[in-house]
Amino acid sequence: MILVRPGEHSPRVALIQILLNRAGNALKVDGVFGPKTRAAVVEFQQSHRLAQDAVVGPQTWRHFPLGNNTTVVDVVDIGDPSVGGSAVEQLRTAGGNPIELGLMCAGVEQMVGAVMSRCGGAGKLALLRITGHGNLGRWMTVSVGDVVDLSRRDYKVWATEYHSYIDWGHIDQLVPTLSRLRGCFAPYGIMEHGGCSLGSKATTRQLMHRLADLWRVPVSVGVGIQISILKFDGQVFTAYPGSGSLANWSQRFRGTSL
Repeated sequence: MILVRPGEHSPRVALIQILLNRAGNALKVDGVFGPKTRAAVVEFQQSHRLAQDAVVGPQTWRHFPLGNNTTVVDVVDIGDPSVGGSAVEQLRTAGGNPIELGLMCAGVEQMVGAVMSRCGGAGKLALLRITGHGNLGRWMTVSVGDVVDLSRRDYKVWATEYHSYIDWGHIDQLVPTLSRLRGCFAPYGIMEHGGCSLGSKATTRQLMHRLADLWRVPVSVGVGIQISILKFDGQVFTAYPGSGSLANWSQRFRGTSL
């Protein structure tokens, strides 16, 4: 349930390359959707009588040899119905079964428990994707809803519910809860949040690095306004464990059977 196009450079592409290699290819896992990866996708689509557009979307994804360790878990913050309702519908149309959270206390704790239950055990989670608001680049919402178009008074009230969003100012208090997810991720696991402008602020980028080190997986967010659900719109910021890069992250998966 993802959308990956030729030309993309990302941990998602590394995951696609791993799955194509499971299907019998011998691609270099480098996270770059170049000509060889494109040719492998088209050949895979042809062999399964799919549209040969070189785009890895929901139809192609369903035919990949996913095994039992390539689970995708979606969490949608439905506290803003105008956003959450559309996201849930799109994800279900794509074959997903999103976890719906909204306007509740301790939303982060609720999310962690639900994801652990859904992922099916240690090392199973290939992608954890949260769809919510970015609060102009300040918060990763989990169950808060719209925190941009509120009155100043209401905003102050929502800000006290810091167990329902993740930000730099409260990460220390949330680490004991969030760290429970670390064992869920597969070796090639990825985390993404679809909130607007999260990659645009220095302190929020610090937060992404903190989460990447906590979970030992790449954490990706958009830099500008985000509209799409299955992909990022525009520039993307990704933090890698240990302040690494796409190149050294992907290199871990070369020549191994995953």
